[in-house]
Order: sequence, then C-alpha cells, then structure tokens
Amino acid sequence: MELTTIIIIFIFISILISFAIGGNDETFGTIYGSRTLNMKQILIFTTIFAIIGAFLLGRAVSDTVGKSLLFINVSDAVVMTILISTAIWLIFSSAFGLPISTTHATIGAIIGIGIFLGGGDGVNWLKILEMSIWWVLSPIIGFAVTYIVYKLIHKHIINKLSGFKDFEKTERRFSYLLLIVICWTAFSRAGNDCSNAVGIVVSVGLDVDLVLIIAGLSLSSGIIILGRGVIKNVGTITELHPSTAFASNIPTAIILFVGTLLGIPLSGSHMLIASLIGLSKARHAPMSKGLWKIILVWFLTFPLAALLAILIYFPINAFI
Repeated sequence: MELTTIIIIFIFISILISFAIGGNDETFGTIYGSRTLNMKQILIFTTIFAIIGAFLLGRAVSDTVGKSLLFINVSDAVVMTILISTAIWLIFSSAFGLPISTTHATIGAIIGIGIFLGGGDGVNWLKILEMSIWWVLSPIIGFAVTYIVYKLIHKHIINKLSGFKDFEKTERRFSYLLLIVICWTAFSRAGNDCSNAVGIVVSVGLDVDLVLIIAGLSLSSGIIILGRGVIKNVGTITELHPSTAFASNIPTAIILFVGTLLGIPLSGSHMLIASLIGLSKARHAPMSKGLWKIILVWFLTFPLAALLAILIYFPINAFI
C-alpha cells in the first residue's frame, strides 16, 4: 500500500480513537454532580482544554507508548490493530456510560498483539511493570488524599460556619476553586489520554505534533457528541457539593499533571473513581448502586482489549 494511503488511514484512525477517548472522558463529572456548571458550559470548557492539553503536554507520553512497549516489528497492521481495538472498547463502554481507562485499553491491546506475534518476548514486560506500579499507587493515593482533604475541610471550615448564608458563600468560593482544579485536570488528562492512545503512531514515523492537534480536536468532538452519559454517571456516584468535589479532584489533578510531564501513562478514570470512593467513606455517604459495573469493566479491560486486538489483527493484516 502506498505511503500516502497509509498516512490518510492513520489520520482517520487517530480521529476515531481520539473521538472515542472524548466519549469516555469523565473529568467534568464532579462539576456536573456538584451543579457548579450546566452541561452546555461543561462542554465549552472541555473543548478548550482538550485541544490545548493534547498539543502542549502530549509528546512525552506519546514517546513512552509509541517506542518502549513492543519488541516486535511494529508494522502498519499492528498500529492499526492497537488503535482500532482501543477505539472499539472505548465506544462500547461509553455507550453504557461506563468510564474506563484509555491507558489500560491501549496497553491491553499492545500486550495482546505483542504476545500473539512475538510470544512472551514480544512485550517489554519490565516497562509495563514499571508503569503498573503507578497504576496501583495512583488510585490508592487518590483515595487517601481525598479522605484526608475532606476531613480537613470539614473540620477547619465547614464545622465553623454559622447558618445557611455562610454555607452558601463558602460553597460558592469552593466552586471557583473546583473549576480551576478541574480545568487543570482536563489539561493534563488531554495530554495523557490522547497521547497514550495515538502514541503508537510515533512508531511508524507520522509527525507527532500533527497527530496531537488532530487528537485534541477529535477528543473535544467525542465529549460533545458521546460523553454526556459518562459525565452524568460519574457525577452521581455520590452526593457532591463544590467543597466535596474539590476534595475529590485535588489528588487526580496533581498526579495526572506530574505523571504527564514525566511521560507516565496514567488512568484518570481510576484515580477519580477511587477519590470519590474515598470521599464517600470519609462522609459516611451512600454510593451509587451502579458502581459495581464500573469496577467490573475495569477488570475486563485488559483481557478483552488484548483479545479484541488479536481478533481484528487478521482482517486488518489481510487488508494491508
């Protein structure tokens, strides 16, 4: 197949995968749940920060995913397989309003195709083990930090308020802080999620800046068209006010930003959900009955993304 045709196909697939990522982006879920912004306002903010974050922060993670994880020949068919299988799993999960990890879906597809084509030696297990430490630690940190931050806010601020007017004024101030933290998170999330999914394109030499610009635009389109269900689902996991939503987003914002700068593919979804669980435990508040579905799809993501990659490799390889 001619190089020009290959490039066009890769650009189209980059649009598809970025759209799928946007459809599964729950970053603004707590903003929705705390009623700080309405859905229309949320979509405007997500569009802005998706584009800026993907382009300005995406390169480091793109290089990690694109160049470090496979010891096999990264052919055009392999790249297409990883991108398309990740997109399918993301769109499937988004259709049910379930937030999943783009990182895990991508890495799952990489592991599946790596083992299928190269056996046990086809995958850089040391690098994946190194990343998996962060995958385990970041939700734990999110849970613990949110628990502590909520307790501090409740003890030193909320408990000292007198009357509804004081409470309303304080929550309004927290709504501004929450918006700042969420925009910071969306900025980092776009850089991390877009690049860890389309970063495999780096392996075949397509200009990463072009890919990241396309990714940012497509990500924002996915949020607008498909992402409302996931945002609403996450926003109702537990009862939220601006102050409690702020507590749950602080660890996610910090960890995602640092991880993206260091080129570490992370799961914003896992961190935020873990933080919301930590918040619920700290407040002794009930959680959504649908949480078990989110946890279940997390465990299924690695094996099903890997299996999906193996299955669709055959028709893609025959086509290429």
